[in-house]
Amino acid sequence: MPRIVGRYANGGIVVAVGGVCAVVEPDALDAEGQCATAPSDLRIALVSAAGAEPGFAATDEPMPPDLLSADQIRALLEWEVGFVEGVSGHSERPGLSSGEAELYLRYRPDTGDEYPNPFASQAVDRPFSLDRLAVPSPAGSVAGESSEAAALGASGDEEPHLLLQLCASMVYVDDLSGDEIVADAAEDLIDRMSYLATVEEFYPALTRAVTAHTVPDSAVELADGFDANDILDFFGRLTAELDRRRPWPDPPLVTVDPATWPSMGSSRPIGWVDIAISDLEWAVKSAFPDVDADDQPLLVLRLRGGQLVALVGEDGYNPNRFLVLLPDLDDQQDAAEVAAYLSRYADLRVESEGLEEAAAEVSAS
Repeated sequence: MPRIVGRYANGGIVVAVGGVCAVVEPDALDAEGQCATAPSDLRIALVSAAGAEPGFAATDEPMPPDLLSADQIRALLEWEVGFVEGVSGHSERPGLSSGEAELYLRYRPDTGDEYPNPFASQAVDRPFSLDRLAVPSPAGSVAGESSEAAALGASGDEEPHLLLQLCASMVYVDDLSGDEIVADAAEDLIDRMSYLATVEEFYPALTRAVTAHTVPDSAVELADGFDANDILDFFGRLTAELDRRRPWPDPPLVTVDPATWPSMGSSRPIGWVDIAISDLEWAVKSAFPDVDADDQPLLVLRLRGGQLVALVGEDGYNPNRFLVLLPDLDDQQDAAEVAAYLSRYADLRVESEGLEEAAAEVSAS
């Protein structure tokens, strides 16, 4: 779902779809708050170009429902394809080289709108992706770890393990020297996208490594081609970027006591997700409490802003379908906004078609 990524002093709204955006001027809105501009007449540009214009103030908000029509969103995506893959005879969009296209798609902002050419996007590995990384557990010995790691681990074994995770992610990265990769990594840690640990846990490990000017040998090996100096330079710039972004917000999804939920009778299902419970726990970075065999697993999460969301699964130890519930109270977020939020921060696809049947299946299980 498109997102508002900026506003201008004159009231103009910058709505992003992937890496491109449309500027919606105040006089372009009709009485219902919808953009009345024809898709072919939209003012489309790269988000980076719009952000460089005078008067631009960055933000990050869900797009109000129906601000842009499906045809207008399609026009934005078609413009983006033309920018990446080229438009014949168009000097402003001649297309990108294969290397440039790979970098563009790798760092393409995630608004929940997939790049239209699936073959192009599948060919690109996103750095710091949600793929789980096989790194040694801090509970056991780490093969090849030198005494340097012990110098870093003054606060326990967990810190070297976190450095191992970060370095293992570097196999997806060609270059650590740019500003974009630092911004990408900082956002990833703050939003708790790729790792179970929070930014508050990663930050001390990074600062200790930078202060000691030391990184474990095993971490360098996992970095696949980057040497210790490359890694330490990256860690130094990453800690500076994290400092610049203080105060850090709460993680996008935080587990709360199920007792805070009004009651199952005061719940409103807004959709469901078909996913194994282990994959769901990884996606939301939270574990379901243990339940008896004849009970349904329940996990209550708080989104940034305070909205509560519950995930309730079928009976049994390994459910594969979970209802997504909101409290049946006033002043709750719009269901589409919640679904878009879960897609953005947990990569969950919330289905709503046939909701009554899905709710009945879960309730009867």
